[in-house]
Amino acid sequence: MSEDFEAPFTDETGSEDTGDGDTALDTLPSSGLLSFYDRLRRRVQDFLEERGGSLGSTATDYLLLVPDVFILLARLSLDKQVPKEQRALIGSALAYFVIPIDILPEAFMGPVGYLDDLVLSAMVLSRAFGDQLEPYTDRHWSGSEKLRTVLADVAHTAESLVGKDVYGKLMTLLRKKGLDVEA
Repeated sequence: MSEDFEAPFTDETGSEDTGDGDTALDTLPSSGLLSFYDRLRRRVQDFLEERGGSLGSTATDYLLLVPDVFILLARLSLDKQVPKEQRALIGSALAYFVIPIDILPEAFMGPVGYLDDLVLSAMVLSRAFGDQLEPYTDRHWSGSEKLRTVLADVAHTAESLVGKDVYGKLMTLLRKKGLDVEA
């Protein structure tokens, strides 16, 4: 998975974002992030087409959310209006996406390995913003459904989506990061 990740990021003017806070990314993500997003979406869609519906509609629906959640994390982590603590937390979830080996490694499992990334990201987004989610996400969310609904759906089905063992490992990881997660 990490072979698709491009760094450093560039803003819409082509200026390099070195992470020092000097580059303003007010409206658009970098071209590198969009390229990663496009490759991720294409990879998920190709995988689903190859499977011909064998995963079932629930897993298919959630896999199709993966690129939208990824790009949301990227946009939020670059948005200077998002409080620094929340950006750091969101950056951690974004890093989990691009790490080649995680609880369900994409390198071995293919796009199904993104399901743990999706669950972790949904939990982080829910906890990072609480009731203050919409002001930051409205301008960045690309999904067709309301983000609050998507996050609630992922949380509701998380354990059955990734399995009890993986779900338990994700909850342990989140608790170690100081997030109060509910069963």
